[in-house]
Amino acid sequence: MALVLITFLILSLLAVPIGYVMGISSLAGLIDMGGTEFLRILITRFHSGLNSFLLVAIPFFVLAAEFMNRSGITNLLIDFVNKIIGHLHGGLSHVNIGVSILFGTLTGSAVTDTIAIGGTLIPAMKKEGYSGAFSAAVTATSSVLGPIIPPSIVMIIFSSMIRETTARSLFAAGIIPGLLIATSLLVISAIQSYRRHYPRKKRASFKDFLNSSKNAILPLFTPIIILVPILLGITTVTEAAAMGAFYALILGVFVYKTLKLKDIIESAFSAAKFGGIIFLLICAAHTLGWFITRSGISITIAELLTSTIQSPYVILFLLNIFLLIVGMFVDTIPAVVILAPILAPPLIEIGFDPVHIAMIMLVNLNIGNATPPMGMTLMTASKIAKVPYESAIKEAFPFIVAEIIACFLITYLPVIPLWLPRLLGFI
Repeated sequence: MALVLITFLILSLLAVPIGYVMGISSLAGLIDMGGTEFLRILITRFHSGLNSFLLVAIPFFVLAAEFMNRSGITNLLIDFVNKIIGHLHGGLSHVNIGVSILFGTLTGSAVTDTIAIGGTLIPAMKKEGYSGAFSAAVTATSSVLGPIIPPSIVMIIFSSMIRETTARSLFAAGIIPGLLIATSLLVISAIQSYRRHYPRKKRASFKDFLNSSKNAILPLFTPIIILVPILLGITTVTEAAAMGAFYALILGVFVYKTLKLKDIIESAFSAAKFGGIIFLLICAAHTLGWFITRSGISITIAELLTSTIQSPYVILFLLNIFLLIVGMFVDTIPAVVILAPILAPPLIEIGFDPVHIAMIMLVNLNIGNATPPMGMTLMTASKIAKVPYESAIKEAFPFIVAEIIACFLITYLPVIPLWLPRLLGFI
């Protein structure tokens, strides 16, 4: 195991792509364990890592998001939410969070959410008198809702690696935590906006609201088309993802007529490229996970935890702190790919619910994604807002604290993520 760890650290320090780092580290471990005879295991592990129909859903979800982005759906959703809550103090900041909830159900990616929403709303907020730093902070911290509120690509990856979970159970588990985090952000936004006397728009007339609803109603059906059949057991996740992509294509080409052939081709290339990257990560992680299991590290970690820490509350606290720190420096998908096979099995072994562990991991890592010093979404939003990163950090602090409080509620009150999956019979 020492050889694997040394190889992993050296390659990481050399900035080798994480997929290659895990693959080469696994190769070194297999040779050290059984010589060149074990090399054939690398091939079988790579194959079994992708031998799941579920993974086909990933490029379909990416394709649906690409079609939505290139069709101008973001502006329609912004206008719709603006008509509902834009008249409140700091209306545009609330709209930012509200759109992240809706847009997150279409993309499942925090950075994509930041770019798509921030590119439109941050300039609009600055124009109406909001500070650039505050605009960036709201956008970055609300974008973490994307991977938590289903459908989520990260949830699909987690469920493909940890067999005790399913994408359907994780999708159901993410709804209430996502709404809880969104509520905490809206509370902070309301307090800050009231204290600073941020502007609010004139209340929309009923006619304007109907017109906006008419324009947004079809895009709003997208998450319904995807999620409802999955949660009711009518379709598989992959079939629902394909339906979502097809529906987004129909909207872009025939309804709004903003999606051109060039956009379709570029969307397909983006989905294929992203899917290839994810599949490489999963193959390498599956091999590394097999090595970790075979070496007995999971059992050792479980025994170490139970012998040194008696309280499950302390274990969960340390898990939260560790994952939050990791999320500050590593993007969510690579972090899940690396940590899920290491952390989940021993925690499940000592009695924690696998779906609960999944939600703790996903929520912490995504909050870390917006947390300094290397919060990717916050850094992206500050660049869009054209403000110093330090000023965005200062404005983001209250939002991040609110998200962390929500995360601890999710951690210590398992009923929050597990109630809906249990109600639907998934766990």
